[in-house]
Amino acid sequence: MGRKNLVIFFVAILFLAGACSYSSQATQAIPQPSNTPGSPSQPATATPPPLGGNGQISTQPPVSGNTGTSESKPDIQGSFPLPPDSQVTSPDSSDPSDPNGSFTIQSQSSPDEVVKFYADKLPAQGWTLRYTDANFSGGATQYWKKGNLYLTVNIGFEDSRLAIKCQYELVETQAAQKLPKDFPLPPQAEMVSAQNTSWEFYIPQDYAAVSSFYTQQMAALKWKQVLGTGTGGNGGQGSCGGADCGGNTNFPAGALPTATIDPRSEKDLSFRMPDGNVVDLAITPHTEGTNLYVNLTLNNIASAGLPQDVPIYPGAVVQMIDSGSVEFQINADMKRIENYYYGKLTAAGWVPVGSGMEQSGSFMQDWIKGSQKITITLIASDTSTMLMIDCSSCKP
Repeated sequence: MGRKNLVIFFVAILFLAGACSYSSQATQAIPQPSNTPGSPSQPATATPPPLGGNGQISTQPPVSGNTGTSESKPDIQGSFPLPPDSQVTSPDSSDPSDPNGSFTIQSQSSPDEVVKFYADKLPAQGWTLRYTDANFSGGATQYWKKGNLYLTVNIGFEDSRLAIKCQYELVETQAAQKLPKDFPLPPQAEMVSAQNTSWEFYIPQDYAAVSSFYTQQMAALKWKQVLGTGTGGNGGQGSCGGADCGGNTNFPAGALPTATIDPRSEKDLSFRMPDGNVVDLAITPHTEGTNLYVNLTLNNIASAGLPQDVPIYPGAVVQMIDSGSVEFQINADMKRIENYYYGKLTAAGWVPVGSGMEQSGSFMQDWIKGSQKITITLIASDTSTMLMIDCSSCKP
């Protein structure tokens, strides 16, 4: 759990406990594709023109296959076909408001039988097989899509029993709009996973060409290359199959050939944009294609999108920036900061919601102005105060 999520969790628990006593009342990652020994992966898209030179460059919205808009949570598990002698053992338990989810099936069928079963059954439900990779768990991993839904079916042994781990993600077209301004994408780049500040693409081009493309394009944009570690797509190594890159090869009879790690190293690049934000790229080889991982680190307070009339306390030092929120450290007394925001926000037309919630060493107050809402959270330590400004109406 990240520092920000820990803070939010701590504050929530703290205020909940206080409220109870007063009234006697936060990059799934989808397993990355890899090479299948003896046969290349088979992307569903055709090979585009070579990158660079006169090749066409795609800019956001960039992607093929992503044709949907906001949808309710898809019922993947409810209609998912089960191979013979199989049952769901870990049902999808994700938040109903979250369009992404996962579930696990235990099966007594062989890996080869399951691979062939889904190759036959899922297309009948409208799924298109993007490619299949051998993995390190004695089976194979299939990558499917249906419109803007992306599904990974990881078939392999777990404690000598065959497990089918299914993970799906709804990738909305709007996710492309959150990419850094002017961020270039090669032709036919397909977004297969997206979070607020991180994205994953599959590009049906050799990774050396993709690496050269980004080196040239970032130079043309005058984005400064900086020392970085990339997004850590696969720890700097080549791709491997499925969700498990372990070394276990002692599988029951019927196991499929184990995948091999692509010997080509992942290429990590980091660039500082004119606004001070940093974009990290991890370019990972996948046989004749490439997996591209993009991660945006926000350093510019304006990137959080906070309302312009919400002031920043003088001398506040930025600790973390996210879409709709900023965390600061301030060498000042908590009460002084609380009074500062009460005066400044009131003068700017913001209205406090109630009297706020205060416990020893912490304070939280909601404010509204028209359709906008912000939350000011303060947590004091021995030498400083942590300030978090969160704007729920500013988040995408």
